[in-house]
Amino acid sequence: MEQQNAQLRDPVILQPEITDSAKPAETPVLVAVDFSPASVAALTWACNYAKTAGARLEILHVIHDPGDSPGAYRPDGEDPLEPIADIAKRKLERFVADLTATHPDLQALGQARPLCVEGLPVATILEIAEAHQARLLVLGNRRRNGISRFMHPSTAQQVAGRAKVPVTIINSEG
Repeated sequence: MEQQNAQLRDPVILQPEITDSAKPAETPVLVAVDFSPASVAALTWACNYAKTAGARLEILHVIHDPGDSPGAYRPDGEDPLEPIADIAKRKLERFVADLTATHPDLQALGQARPLCVEGLPVATILEIAEAHQARLLVLGNRRRNGISRFMHPSTAQQVAGRAKVPVTIINSEG
């Protein structure tokens, strides 16, 4: 009887099997940003998580200039025909540099890998997460009230509903 009780007290720890192609140190935390205040909150959270988990950090911006709100990638230089991809890459670099300047304690930013990819946001975020074997997706979400959040789900809500990996949504007032 005493031996049975001893067996019941010993915890059983089950760990998922780790394959050679998905070792924890190699699987990144993927944070998708759109340069909004919600993205700042998401990237800040993702940096702290990546540091704690010992994971790489990848910062993804999906280049998408929707017809209903054009101009997000307006050239700010002398070349009015500058490609949108070049403008987006520069905006991402500036976004990360600004966050690094205001939060020098976010060590993961120094080793983060920035990615700019053209496409539709939801589908592209999911494709990149799968292609890079992300361990976690992090997205910012601006809080909305009322029926609009049910009628028009945010990108973060759509990604969370379709993702094959865990998703963390960081809500922001901005």
